Amino acid sequence: MATRTDIYLGTGLTAHWLGSLQFACHPDNLLKYPHGRCVLTALEPIAYRHAVRALLVTWAYRGLGAAHEPHNGWPWDWESSHSNDWIITHLDSAAHMTGGGGERWHRLDPDDPRPPLRCGPPDFARWLRDPAAPPALQLPTYRTHGVPDPLPNWQQP
Repeated sequence: MATRTDIYLGTGLTAHWLGSLQFACHPDNLLKYPHGRCVLTALEPIAYRHAVRALLVTWAYRGLGAAHEPHNGWPWDWESSHSNDWIITHLDSAAHMTGGGGERWHRLDPDDPRPPLRCGPPDFARWLRDPAAPPALQLPTYRTHGVPDPLPNWQQP
C-alpha cells in the first residue's frame, strides 16, 4: 500500500519538517530497519535528526520506497501533512506520532516503540471531507519548495 509518513522536529505551526517517506512506511515497518528504529527510539533531538537523515538515505538506497529530503522541496500536491497517513515528531525526549488528521500526539515508549492501535482522526468521514479541520493538530502549511508560511506577527519569536 502507498503510505506516506512526514517527519518533523517539534510541534505546531513552528515544527521543522525533516523529510518524508513514501510506500510501506507504516511505523511498524520502520521498526524493522535499524535507522527507522533509531528514529522511533531517539531520546535526544540531535540523535533523532541523525537517525532521520540516515533513514531517508537508506530508504531510497534499499529500494524500500521514495524518500523526500527538504532540500528537494515539499513533495506533495497538498499543503500540509494532514492528508498523509503518519506524522512523526520528536519532543520532550521521545518520538511522538499521530495519524493524518489526528487530534493529539502519542508518545512512543523508547523501550517498546510500537505505535498505538488507534491514533488517527476520531471521525474518519469528517476527516475525509477536510483533513486539516479542527480538532486536527496544528501543523505548518507548505507552499512552494517546502518553505512554511511565515508565522503571524503574534507568533513570531
